[in-house]
Amino acid sequence: MTRYVFMPDDGADRLAVAQLASALAAPEPQIFAAASAASAPSAGRRRGKPPVRIIDVFEPTGIALVEASAQAAVPAAAPPGGTYYPVLNYQTAIAAPRAGRTKLPRTLGPAGGALFALQLRLSDSGAPVSGAVVHLRLKGSTIQLSASSDAQGNAVFGMRAPGVRGAMLLVEPGFQQHWGYMDAAADLDSGDVVTLDAIDLPLAPDVLRKALTPGRTGDGAGVRIGVIDTGVGPHRDLPQAVGDHDTSDGHGTHVAGIIAGRGAASNAGIAPDAEIRSYRVFPDRTTGLAPNYEIHKAIERAASDGCHLINLSLKSERLLDPHHDDKVISRAIRDAADRGVLAIAAAGNDFRRFVSFPARHPDVLSVSAFGDEAALPSRAYDRWTVSQDRARGKPDVFFANFSNQGIDGTKVDLTAPGAGVVSTVPGDGYAPMSGTSMACPAATGAIARVLSRQPAILAMPPDRTRMQAMRAAAIAALAPVGFAVAFEGQGMVS
Repeated sequence: MTRYVFMPDDGADRLAVAQLASALAAPEPQIFAAASAASAPSAGRRRGKPPVRIIDVFEPTGIALVEASAQAAVPAAAPPGGTYYPVLNYQTAIAAPRAGRTKLPRTLGPAGGALFALQLRLSDSGAPVSGAVVHLRLKGSTIQLSASSDAQGNAVFGMRAPGVRGAMLLVEPGFQQHWGYMDAAADLDSGDVVTLDAIDLPLAPDVLRKALTPGRTGDGAGVRIGVIDTGVGPHRDLPQAVGDHDTSDGHGTHVAGIIAGRGAASNAGIAPDAEIRSYRVFPDRTTGLAPNYEIHKAIERAASDGCHLINLSLKSERLLDPHHDDKVISRAIRDAADRGVLAIAAAGNDFRRFVSFPARHPDVLSVSAFGDEAALPSRAYDRWTVSQDRARGKPDVFFANFSNQGIDGTKVDLTAPGAGVVSTVPGDGYAPMSGTSMACPAATGAIARVLSRQPAILAMPPDRTRMQAMRAAAIAALAPVGFAVAFEGQGMVS
């Protein structure tokens, strides 16, 4: 079976909505023909065309998720007043090194030898780090072994060797309050202790806190923000977040904490008094994908719920076409803009490719990512994001190597810190993550802080004029960081 999104055409009288709703309400069959007998072209009325089954209807906008027989590449014709569009998937705009993971079919090395092991400890307390994912790539080999540390911090690999030389060692940060670890040429003996830098923002601020002052009381007050993501919290530092909880990998909780976390002092987000509305669109953590139908519904619901801003830390899977336009999401973004909502979206993490969709939609502010080398511990996992593209006059500030840029007819509107950003994660913890997924909420929080100081804009009627006023206020607050326009647009909200 193949799924599609049925969407009423512009100017339709919503007759199609009533037709779909009636079909869905009927006891059975919950189907409609590929086209009505009265209006479809003859090709659509040929005998043998498969019916289309309705999966779900979103009546506020008249879109429906439908399913057709696998024999139909595309339904021949839609009901009058509407069009079928493909279901397209989106992914979170979090970045990751492209090392890949090799699953070994057997243990390496001679039988009878001891398995190679490492001990993981925190730098501040010496406490063992459990549940950490560790990768070891042998010098001159494409083989990568992976292990998870136990309660005593021991990570045991499927390799029988007393030691390795010049190996790549990676420890993912996880949710255990540390920066992870990266060494591109490690000389290790079995049983060695690997010390992981603990997160201590008051003592060693991350790029977010170095670039933007942590929020104070009143920052973001009066601004309602829709976070369309994997869900948010619960987390003790996000008591103002309402809506869908995080059931995935913590991505949405991390995003919300950057915007409005209420942690003490340096742990605070940018606009802690902003209200967060959470809309989960990634239903299955195993796939890590969100369909455009669910994103459309979430954007429309955020507008109906009175959100001023929408954070979209996600991107299309379609990488090769800079002109690709997903009509299903475009309609929702345009509708939201007409209702006074400003959307901010991640430019994408395709290593300097053009700006992804939906960030390149004309009603959206697109956000690229930068980092600060001095804000990363010397062995931090996220040091893989460092590039040699440095801001003018700021030798430590780099344009993140993963970030997309404004080329091939696309543009970046602004930039924000996104390489090695520490924020909230499930379990009331904090962890670093990297990606334009992190830069996007940094920009969203900064814009919320600007708007909270301009109540006249927030008091405007919820229409496109308000959206344009909020956009203008955000642009007016931008200051150059020191990169080329293709990298930073007009700069960062200061």
